[in-house]
Amino acid sequence: MRSGSLKWPPDRGIVFPEHVKKLLREPAGQLISGKPEEVAIKVKRLIEEEKPKLLILVGDYTSLKLKEARVEADVYVIDGKIERRPCRTLELDEFKVVRVVNEPGTLNPEAASKIDKLLRGARARGVVVLVEGEEDLLTLACILSAPEGSMIVYGQPGRGSVIVRVSREAKERAAEILRLAWEE
Repeated sequence: MRSGSLKWPPDRGIVFPEHVKKLLREPAGQLISGKPEEVAIKVKRLIEEEKPKLLILVGDYTSLKLKEARVEADVYVIDGKIERRPCRTLELDEFKVVRVVNEPGTLNPEAASKIDKLLRGARARGVVVLVEGEEDLLTLACILSAPEGSMIVYGQPGRGSVIVRVSREAKERAAEILRLAWEE
């Protein structure tokens, strides 16, 4: 067990062991499944009904599908890959771009800090967080940093999209998962 306690944003990198990654394979919110176009329409409808404080899309596929459905997010977190293979991505020239580094299977403290500053600030509109490495685990950073009442949408490979409604309970669950990885 490592010494020190978890603080947010973290002051050191967090490496996720396999048993913690296994917990992350379960949806962190409401799973919307179906054909990709149907999922995009269902997700768009929920976004329009709920009008979240901030809308954050994590992942290239999710971002592209929802952009094609005419959903405009406040923040997109992408890495230019779908399931670790290069892909077509958003047209970056229409966004403010924040670059971060986040190695696969980790949570980089600098990346978490930039996301925290972005989501707690007044400028979280029309921003792409472009990740060198992998964006998946930055979903946890988004949950912990976004204001309550925000919505995060990410892809669940082979299953659909997951909608996380940012609440105290969602933040507590994300913090508990981080704590498990932190203490390894």
